Formats: sequence, C-alpha cells, structure tokens
Amino acid sequence: MPKCSVIGRALIAMAAVVLMAAPAWAAEDTTGKITIETNTVGVGLGVTWGNGVLEYRGQEYPFTVTGFSIGEVGAAKTVARGEVYNLQRPEDFAGVFMAASAGATVGGGAGAAAMKNQNAVDMVWTGTNQGLSFSLAQGGLNVKLTEAAQQAARNQRQPSGEGQTSASPKGSL
Repeated sequence: MPKCSVIGRALIAMAAVVLMAAPAWAAEDTTGKITIETNTVGVGLGVTWGNGVLEYRGQEYPFTVTGFSIGEVGAAKTVARGEVYNLQRPEDFAGVFMAASAGATVGGGAGAAAMKNQNAVDMVWTGTNQGLSFSLAQGGLNVKLTEAAQQAARNQRQPSGEGQTSASPKGSL
C-alpha cells in the first residue's frame, strides 16, 4: 500500500475522531447548515480565504472567510459542508472560530473540523480537498456576513411596520 494512502487514511480517521470528540452539541437540533469553499496555502503558517452560505430558518446568508493556521504545508482548495449549533440569530454566526483540524491532500483528500466562536456558536464541517497539502493544524477562521446578508438579517428581525416613522403635521409639538 502506498505510503501517502496510509497517511491519508490515518488523517481521515483522525478527522473523524475530531468530529466525535465534541458530542455535547451533536445531540441538539441543528440550527443551521453551511457550505464553504476556501483556498489555503502554507509553509508552516497557513493562510485561508473563501466564501460560503449559511442556511438558517429558510433564509440564505452569504459570508466570507479569512483565516490562519499553524501546521499547514502546501496548497489546496476545500469544499466543505456542515452544521451550525447554538445559533440564535444570523449575526451570531459572524466572528472568529477557533479549532483543531486535520486533513491530507495528494491530488484529492479530506478534512474535518469542529469550531466555536466568541458567541458560543458551534460549527462542524467535513470537506474534500484538491491540491497538495498536509494539515494537522490549530487555527482560526474569521467569518463575516456580507452586506446583503447583514441587511437580510436586520429585515428578518424587524416586524413589518416597525422602524417606520409616522408622519406628523409640520409645526405641531
């Protein structure tokens, strides 16, 4: 069996352990779903950028991601899908998620992560990678809702008619 295949399988198994290591919120209902596409490059320190969509209560909220990692070597494109827990409103999804993650890519590979942000929102994802990289990384991912998503979130919170000022006659006190 090729050495890369053994390493890749070991990393996939390790990623599965990462996902099973935090079952406390797994029993809760999923409050959202995510899809993310990112690019990562690294030589010890890695940099990640990309975008995604949060699906929450029947609405879609686009977001951008930027990030860093320690322990990343190579370059890869990742397409991931996952679930979000403890989300009370879309704005709580924005912030810095910290995590330990694992993955390997030699042409194609897999990765997984369990992350939490400053608003106690949990995100768990698994993804497929294309490129050449190895990662057993500790890092952070900064999630920012796009301006359109922020506006949609404000509109969802605001019942119809709220925020509209009523016309009052000029000159009256």
